[in-house]
Amino acid sequence: MNIKDTLKYILSISIIYYIINQYGINIFNILSIIDIRYIMLIILISIIQHFLSAYRWMYISKITNLNISFKNSIQFYYISTFMNNILPGGIIGDIFRIYHTTENKIEILKMGKSVQAVIFERLSGQIMLLAFFIVSLTFYFLINNKYEAFFYLFFPSLLIFFIFKLFLNKKIKKMLNGKKISHNIYAVFSGEVFWKHLMLSFFVVCSYVLIYVISAVSLGLDIDYLAFMVFSPIILFSMTLPISIGGWGIRELTALLLSLLLGLSASASISVSIIYGILNLICSLPGLYFFLQIKSK
Repeated sequence: MNIKDTLKYILSISIIYYIINQYGINIFNILSIIDIRYIMLIILISIIQHFLSAYRWMYISKITNLNISFKNSIQFYYISTFMNNILPGGIIGDIFRIYHTTENKIEILKMGKSVQAVIFERLSGQIMLLAFFIVSLTFYFLINNKYEAFFYLFFPSLLIFFIFKLFLNKKIKKMLNGKKISHNIYAVFSGEVFWKHLMLSFFVVCSYVLIYVISAVSLGLDIDYLAFMVFSPIILFSMTLPISIGGWGIRELTALLLSLLLGLSASASISVSIIYGILNLICSLPGLYFFLQIKSK
């Protein structure tokens, strides 16, 4: 284990220790009343989520001229998710699926087809996560009669949309000619292909948000579920930062900060974050099975 990984472990443990020390009793009381029926629903949604994510990866891979079967994409996606949940950085699982799908292991560090496919697939999800947050926050302000905040967010959103559309203009394509990776970027993030994988990302992000909200429902908490749905993308995004182990610590700290901003109970917000983290790990356990299968061959 290198120094960076050690620091990530220390950071995660330190944040978790602080949170448990401050809110431990209330969190334990909340977690003890979890409704198991919702857990089964979350597991079902997670299976659909992994299948959609795996299909998105397979679809984008084909655009970069990398052929991955749907069966392999599901197996490696589960393995990737499991590894990212238990190892520091949140990207080791992605490196694993890059390695096992690359056609030339010697050139794995180069921006080959397998590297591009994983990066583009992750980027598709992040773009939709950001779009989901901006759109839902805009409507949240509108529903709550915060018209000034609504217009402050609405017009910049339109500006970003037109800038992005300009970037995908055919004139830009001419500027990218000559480099294969640039060609692939344009191929993946323009036209019909872009909207197809973005639609897949929409359902994937919806499943993440839905699981987070159901995690709150399973604890029987009296919270503003609309606010939870709007601000959960921030918590989900914090999990992708490569500075912790499976998002632990950072996710709970983000939940704590959001609870202060939204006037929610800190114990309730952190409890939802913890149960989400536990369920996220449980739902990724098929990845351990697939990993052992690969190792036994």
